Amino acid sequence: MVTEHVQPSPGSQTSLNQQLAMREAGNYQAMGITRGASLNSQSRSASEEDRGDSESSVWKNVKSIASMLMEEPEVVEQGAQGPIAEGVDYKLGRLQLGLIYDFQNLTLTLRIIKATDLPAKDVTGTSDPYVKIMLLPDKKHKLLTKVKKKNLNPHWNECFLFEGWPHNKLLEKTLYLQVIDYDRFSRDDPIGETYIPLNMVDLTQSPVTWKYLQPCKDSRGKLGELLLSLCYQPNIGRLTVTVMKAKDLKAKDITGSSDPYVKIWLSYGAARVEKKKTNIKMRTLNPIYNESFIFDIPWEKVREATLEVSVMDFDKLGRNELIGRVILGCRSGPMETRHWNDMVAKPRQQVAQWHLLKD
Repeated sequence: MVTEHVQPSPGSQTSLNQQLAMREAGNYQAMGITRGASLNSQSRSASEEDRGDSESSVWKNVKSIASMLMEEPEVVEQGAQGPIAEGVDYKLGRLQLGLIYDFQNLTLTLRIIKATDLPAKDVTGTSDPYVKIMLLPDKKHKLLTKVKKKNLNPHWNECFLFEGWPHNKLLEKTLYLQVIDYDRFSRDDPIGETYIPLNMVDLTQSPVTWKYLQPCKDSRGKLGELLLSLCYQPNIGRLTVTVMKAKDLKAKDITGSSDPYVKIWLSYGAARVEKKKTNIKMRTLNPIYNESFIFDIPWEKVREATLEVSVMDFDKLGRNELIGRVILGCRSGPMETRHWNDMVAKPRQQVAQWHLLKD
């Protein structure tokens, strides 16, 4: 994950100070920003484009202050007490947020307050959540909150300023918020998402609301899935990996198909040791392989070993292209780790599991 800290421009800080001064008029009371709250000026952005000259992009009007409010008793979250939330309860948790629009300075402030009852995504029974923010229809630029480690009820209290946006232009936009579980060893896992069309929000009221998280539309099957079977024989230190089949692979050719094969690397730590690969299946997005490969892994090295399983698109004329991959090991993602641990717990048995391919 790319983490970037950006210092706000002088103009951004002036605007923020002006807004903070308006607390005397009660503009921020609905968002729970009180005299006791202090702000810092660091932000986290996932955008590659806004690292350069911000004046060259439409994103120049969207600045993130990502202000961390002091989590003290006097910071009162008014206007959204109790269990009432908007949307359908999918048992993915709730997200509390606040919005305020400064009509004089043309600035929308989004406050990500907290989440509750998030599902556990890690094998430890918890999650490391953060929130990704986009102002749709722009999907290139993303803002991120801090990661809250091992917490299913995280408090963020971070503010993001969208500056220089006339009210009528904001009404054409939709705020997209996605809660994600950070994973150090694998791809981050989406937890849930919510959409807020700004033309449905009365920004004159400085609303603070709860939103139920809904399943992420693009979190499953984006690159396809791979069915693998593992069998470990601890007495002789032998691992048998059977590549069974894949489904719904992403098309890489202009014909709308792919020529997929599977490549497997055995590694100990950062050192790659051995490579195996299947035959190529031409012009299919649902290949069937049923090919087995043997790796010698001593019992004392099982916890150091990882398998990087990559589905590749074969290209006669150019470079073979990655469709997606999965990394198996005892320190991988939650689903991958579960498969590996099941293999260890059931010696000499075939343990099969579907895996989502990741990029």
